[in-house]
Amino acid sequence: MPLPLVRSWFHDLVVKRATDVTADTSSRTALIVAPHPDDETLGCGVTILRKRDLGTPVTLLVVTDGRHSHTSAAISPEALAALRERELRKAASRLGLADDAVEWLGIEDGTVSAAEDRLTARLVELLRRFRPDELYATCAEESHPDHAAVGRAARRAVAQVPGATLLEYPIWLWDTWPLQRGRRVTSAFAAFARALPGRTWAVGTDPLVDRKLFALGAHASQLGRPDGVPSSQEWAGLPDPVLAEASGPVEVFFRTRPSAR
Repeated sequence: MPLPLVRSWFHDLVVKRATDVTADTSSRTALIVAPHPDDETLGCGVTILRKRDLGTPVTLLVVTDGRHSHTSAAISPEALAALRERELRKAASRLGLADDAVEWLGIEDGTVSAAEDRLTARLVELLRRFRPDELYATCAEESHPDHAAVGRAARRAVAQVPGATLLEYPIWLWDTWPLQRGRRVTSAFAAFARALPGRTWAVGTDPLVDRKLFALGAHASQLGRPDGVPSSQEWAGLPDPVLAEASGPVEVFFRTRPSAR
């Protein structure tokens, strides 16, 4: 069977066997960690909306400035970083997050692996300050190195400050996992483990998916060409599979154990 079909089958299996926590998660406080501006909405938009609609405290940590998502002679990395910050603030507002609920780490896009200790220390500080019930971070198995580093740092931080349930959300995972290159067997076992009872949680997106997509629309530079970038220059938006997953019937979260490494 071709790898894409195998991965699609695993995706459907994991989602089908996920525990529906839609009714429970809304009242649990949370710290959301976004490697880049837009990951918070792609992976957790409805979950944030459900919490904020009930007045549940949510804090968002944006790890990088997003300056290297695209390269163009028409917009400098610094200007792109400033644009993405404005977009994030608009998206956060649409998700019900006040400006003072957004924390910024300011790591240069693409360099989180080198700053993993710094990120871990910031997460430890935020966990101690806010004592959230849940910590959301991207998967440590993601193909994007920034996303994977965020997952590893979250596992380390929760090991140092127990109390929060660690929930990893996939963004780029499904195109490369399981049967990942270099770890085909271990990733297959990990995928089957995600289908065990209680290992994967799901939050239903109905009837809030339109509000999630409205928030995602604030990240206009990631969806289409910004003003001033000529059509002669390449500018790719988020791929269709990522957008389809973001607009699907559930948001999926892997309940993950802390790790000291």
